[in-house]
Amino acid sequence: MKQAMGWKIGLFLMVMTGATGSHAAEINLSSATDFTRMELLLKDSDRLHSGFEMNVTLSPEATERMQRITRESVGQNLTLSINGWTVTTAKVQSVLGAQFRVSIPKAIAKDLLPTLVD
Repeated sequence: MKQAMGWKIGLFLMVMTGATGSHAAEINLSSATDFTRMELLLKDSDRLHSGFEMNVTLSPEATERMQRITRESVGQNLTLSINGWTVTTAKVQSVLGAQFRVSIPKAIAKDLLPTLVD
């Protein structure tokens, strides 16, 4: 399970860093209803990054939505929003599942992070 999670995380990060051009699809997630687990990395002195990292596990319904939208959007851009805040736009390389890691830019984090507590 841990190896599979690492593979999915790596794939998602690769997908999320390859964004160019206009987006063709969107997925809007709610931390209150779509996430069954959230783990937020606030600081890591061993790594330089320009934001925060959050590992999420989606509910079965949100997983189905994520899989459908990413399956239909392979090769196209996808915008990911959480609680109404646009987090990133990236080119979809493959179908995503229930677990992934998302990088939250610092500029968005100060507004988004308080909404994750509800």
